[in-house]
Amino acid sequence: MSNLTKKAVDLLLSGATLVGDPCPYCKGVRVMKNGSALCINCGRQVIEEADDVMTKKEKTGNTSIENLDQKLLDLTVDLAKEKDLGKQKQILETITAIISIKEKLGVR
Repeated sequence: MSNLTKKAVDLLLSGATLVGDPCPYCKGVRVMKNGSALCINCGRQVIEEADDVMTKKEKTGNTSIENLDQKLLDLTVDLAKEKDLGKQKQILETITAIISIKEKLGVR
C-alpha cells in the first residue's frame, strides 16, 4: 500500500470524508479533513471551504461509501475508453487505492 493510500485510510478512520469532486490536478479521489482535501492519487492538497463541500454532500445525499462506489464505476468506464497506457496505469492505481480503502474500512 502506498503512503498516500495509508494516509487516506488513516484520515477516513479519524473522521475525514470523501470529496465528491475529483482532484483539480489529476482527477483522483480526494479525502477532506479540516478544510484540506488530500488527493490519494497525486498527493496534492487543496484548501477548500468545508461549508461548500458539506452543501454539495447534502444536495447529493451521498455517503462516503456511495462516493467510493460511484468513483469505482466512473473509473471503470474511463479505463475501458482510455487508449493511453500511462493514463490507464494511473486509473488502475486509483482503482487499487479505492479498493484498498474499502477493505480497510471493512466495506466490500
